[in-house]
Order: sequence, then structure tokens, then C-alpha cells
Amino acid sequence: MLGNDDLKERIRSIARVRRGAGVGAPVVPEVDGAADARASEPTTPGAKRRRKKRAATDTDDPKVAIAVAGVEEFLPGGEWQGKHGTVYVHERLRSTIEKPKRGWGRLGEPPIGESDLAAVASAGLERVLFLDLETGGLSSSPVFLAGTMHWNGSDFVLRQYFARHYGEEAALVEGVCELARQFDTLVTFNGKSYDVPFLMNRAVLHGVPFHMPQGHLDILHASRRRWRGDFEDCKLQTLERNVCRIRRSGDVPSEEVPGLYHDFVRNGDPYRLVPVFHHNMLDVITMVEILRVLCSPEKPRKDTDGWG
Repeated sequence: MLGNDDLKERIRSIARVRRGAGVGAPVVPEVDGAADARASEPTTPGAKRRRKKRAATDTDDPKVAIAVAGVEEFLPGGEWQGKHGTVYVHERLRSTIEKPKRGWGRLGEPPIGESDLAAVASAGLERVLFLDLETGGLSSSPVFLAGTMHWNGSDFVLRQYFARHYGEEAALVEGVCELARQFDTLVTFNGKSYDVPFLMNRAVLHGVPFHMPQGHLDILHASRRRWRGDFEDCKLQTLERNVCRIRRSGDVPSEEVPGLYHDFVRNGDPYRLVPVFHHNMLDVITMVEILRVLCSPEKPRKDTDGWG
């Protein structure tokens, strides 16, 4: 099970406020002791913009400014500024979520015949970007959350691009493409059929220059070759349970994700949307763990059930 005590406590705090205020009342979670100061300020759109501007500060990246509002109050991060507007970015190290394990950042030797896996293993994880999208459901719906992860030499960096409303989708696509330019290989799970074509279509729609790494490893295909017939299917969470020996707690079913986002856009209540970030984050982490297993000698079939 992967979790984060601070995130869980923030969610509990919001739940307590909602119970005290009643259904439909505005949620004002107490973050960094700022609730009392905010409570005395007006709530007009102009006042909100002024508070947001006061909260903005420069970071090492001149395109990023810290902002506090809505989801951002319990998923700290900053705004990425591009030619197509701004998008919110939540970033953290994997070591803040779970205890580092020996072997992080290293890949073993894949089985003979797996040339794509061998190419990634020989080049090293520093040149690899992992990507997973959360979308509004249908092919014509927006992509609202893009989870990425890369190895910085000592830890995995998790970065999530979030469109706080439909108008930020173009900036989300632009931000992901700008990040992708820094890597040689993209790793996805069913990304050749879904994530990359979906992202490309949205880029065309918004007039955003589309760029992905030249190499693309879709680990769904390698997983099917390795474990087809061993489990009921080769879905990500099936492999997560049976191959990585990880069980999730408090996860959001994938089929509920689009509705939660559309509800957030309509009502502005981040309470039920925060677990979607957790869901997306675990999907990306699981891809790394599946890749590590794929890049190791294949066990005899008779040992599969007892292998952990």
C-alpha cells in the first residue's frame, strides 16, 4: 500500500469542515494558519485575484509562480506559464511517499529477444520519461491531468500537470510537450494506442506544437508477452497486485475519474478530486515497478505463483 500521511490529514481536515458547515457550504480548509485571515476578506472575483497575486512568489524556474487556491491548498505546487496560458503543476519526490528501496533508478538485464527493453536498460533511466493521462472520458473530451515521472540521479521526480478548468488544457499539453523534449524515451502503459494519440489530437485542436521523445516503450505489450495466461488479464492494476505485490488503499475506480473532474469544474469543490491525483500518481509508480520486473530474467512458469 502506498500512502501519504500529510495528504490524508489534509483530506480529513476538509471533511471535518464540510461536516461542520453543512452540504453545499464553501470549503475553507485550514492550511498553514491562513484560514482566519482569509475568512475576513471579501469573496468577490476581484478580491480572489488580488489574494492569488499576493500569494505568488518567484521560483528557480522563471515560468513558475507559486499560487494558493482550491486544489492547490492541499497539493502544493506552482503555475507553469507557456505561450498557451498557465497550468497548475504539483511536484514531489517519490521518497516523500514511500521509503526508498535498493535498486531505485537501476534496471537489470531483460530476457533475450526483448530489444526495446534492452535499449531502455542500456541507456539508463535518466533519459526516460514515464507518462499517464487522466481524461474526460470520450475522445472529444479534454485531458485534465498528466502524470509524469523521471529519475534525477538520486530520486524519482513526480510531476502532475492539472487543468483547473477546460481553458487550461492547451497549456497542459504545451507543458507536457516541453518536458518531453528533455528525454530520449517515453514509457507508457497502453500509451501507443491511447495516451499519445489522445494527447496529439488535443495538441492539434489547440494549435500546440506536439513533441514526444523519439523512443516509445509501451510496457503493456511486453507485459502481455511475459504474463499472458498467468493472470485473468494484463491490466495495470492486475499486474500491480500479482507482479509488484502492491495493494492500493482508498483508490478511485477509473470509470469514476471523468465524472469527478467535470463535477469539480462545475462546482469548484476539490474534496472528491484529490484522490484522482493519488490514483494517477500510483499508476505512474506502478509503471516503473513493472518495468523493473520486465528488465530481469524470466522466472520459470512453475515459480510464478510464489514469486514476490
